[in-house]
Amino acid sequence: MSSRKYIVTWVALMAMMLVLASCGNGKRSMERLVAQLAGDGTVDAADWKQLVAAVEANRDDYAQLYEDGKLQPKALEAYVSDVMANRRPPREVKFTGREQAPLVFRIYRERSGSMTPYDSPQGDGSYAAAITALRNRLPGKTVVEEIGDQGYTDFGAIFDQILNKTGEREVSVLVTDMIYSVRGMQDVNPQRVFADMQGMITSVFKEQVAHKCVLLVQMEASYDGPYYCYDGSVRTVHGRRPYYIIMVGSREAITRIATEDNYRAFADFKTLKGYRQMYLYDTGKLYEPYYSILLSGPEVSGRFVPERGQSECITSVQDVKADRDGKVKLAVAVDMRGMLVDERYLTDVTNYKVVADDPVRIERVRPITDKDLSASGRKYAKEATHLMVLSMERVSHKQQVGILLQNRLPGWVAKSSSDDDRTVDGSTTFGLRYLMEGIYDAYHRMAKDDMAYFEIALKLDK
Repeated sequence: MSSRKYIVTWVALMAMMLVLASCGNGKRSMERLVAQLAGDGTVDAADWKQLVAAVEANRDDYAQLYEDGKLQPKALEAYVSDVMANRRPPREVKFTGREQAPLVFRIYRERSGSMTPYDSPQGDGSYAAAITALRNRLPGKTVVEEIGDQGYTDFGAIFDQILNKTGEREVSVLVTDMIYSVRGMQDVNPQRVFADMQGMITSVFKEQVAHKCVLLVQMEASYDGPYYCYDGSVRTVHGRRPYYIIMVGSREAITRIATEDNYRAFADFKTLKGYRQMYLYDTGKLYEPYYSILLSGPEVSGRFVPERGQSECITSVQDVKADRDGKVKLAVAVDMRGMLVDERYLTDVTNYKVVADDPVRIERVRPITDKDLSASGRKYAKEATHLMVLSMERVSHKQQVGILLQNRLPGWVAKSSSDDDRTVDGSTTFGLRYLMEGIYDAYHRMAKDDMAYFEIALKLDK
């Protein structure tokens, strides 16, 4: 189809959908179904199946959504988006459950000799168990390939190969100890090595960060065998050592991994044997969570009423007045399911940024419980996983409050990094921070504004 014909068809489709959304009892019923399923801002796999079934049962009414007798997913998406855009208040919709071509996975195991002791017969088998679990949690057959050189580890070459080989619907998984080593390194000052590796990794990633996400998962396993220090000396280690699972994929693929039923078990890294923590690199706003202000509950104080026109999702309140203690506390239910972000990061209030005219403070972010929800409050919380408690003394005028979960390199990266590995321990990786900071620099340079996993917006009026 030519681009001109596509534009004409699209305009015609949009016009027909506007008519469709405004007439007929059957069509109004369909609109109500759309509002019910997409009211939380997300259409997941179960929602999508219901929408498809409803359209298929009334094909004659929705002929414009078909082409050659087949329902066109993009056309149905556009119809749903249009219905929600014309509601009060309007709401954007994210589609996470539409049937799509399956993702292709490749698992790479770094070939260097320093990886062998993780799989020693004298170990506890936790490394092999984690890798086997990764493979078993994926649909279809997945092959583990070797990558790199046995005598040294050039991450510039390894990441360049993986980044360029990973297509739009592909995910690459690298298993590595993340210890950078090149020929002749033992004769060079370590600080020079760190500077070189940081610049190298930034250069490798700079062309790819606009389109790809990188997930770093820190693991640990038993290690039994030789350890090669940066100066060329060798130590024998019997204990536990960190290693890493690094996942690379497009923004769409990474989102699908954590939200689609076929991949959700694979994305549950915290249940792998030896899991420590994780960090997701992204240029910004990868997630669009559902959120709503709760009208009552043990964390709520002060007086306010929802702005008119809101039904099951409250994001705008007015007549905000402080309680007798001079405080206003708002409890915001947020659905953080499907985020490849460590729970400790999600609940650390220092990782959030508040943008408001009046001083607004986040007191805490924690998992939501049944005690937080009254019978009437459940319809606002829907399937929210966390409660965000905001505190303020007053609202001086009508304003928007933006809350961002910032994407910052977590403190555990520096704590897990060593500048000298001649004394081997079980918690650090030689030069880790320099590689991780190099990747972060590439993402930070590409970001157009504050790097954040998500932003929610509330409207407050006195």
